[in-house]
Amino acid sequence: MQTKQQTAKQQTGFTLIELIITIAVLTIIVAIAVPAYTNQVIRSNRTEAIDELLRQASFQQSQFTQNNQFSAVANYVSASGRYRITTVVGAGGQQYALTATPLGNQVRDACGVLTLTSIGRRTAGGNDQNCWAGRSQ
Repeated sequence: MQTKQQTAKQQTGFTLIELIITIAVLTIIVAIAVPAYTNQVIRSNRTEAIDELLRQASFQQSQFTQNNQFSAVANYVSASGRYRITTVVGAGGQQYALTATPLGNQVRDACGVLTLTSIGRRTAGGNDQNCWAGRSQ
């Protein structure tokens, strides 16, 4: 006959079923968390493009104030390498369009190419309706 002490020694540790259930639960959590985290990172990286476009718009306004025309000087990759910023000036220097084209992993952003014009029109090439949400010029 086994004593309580011997029975307690035999019941230490985890069973295989407990380990499988734990791994299954962790897998479900990771399957939900990783895509959500990735989307949040992409959205936060988008602010870099918006900031660059707004900075260039401010520069363009100062150029127009000083020279009575806009300047086509912007054609560069952002500091992080996630966006290419370009300026197209038209109508004899009286209007411009700034674009931020995603590069690298940022191409997965649902907003796609962001555009800001001299009349303040903001567009996004993708299907996300909130690309410019909460941002003012």
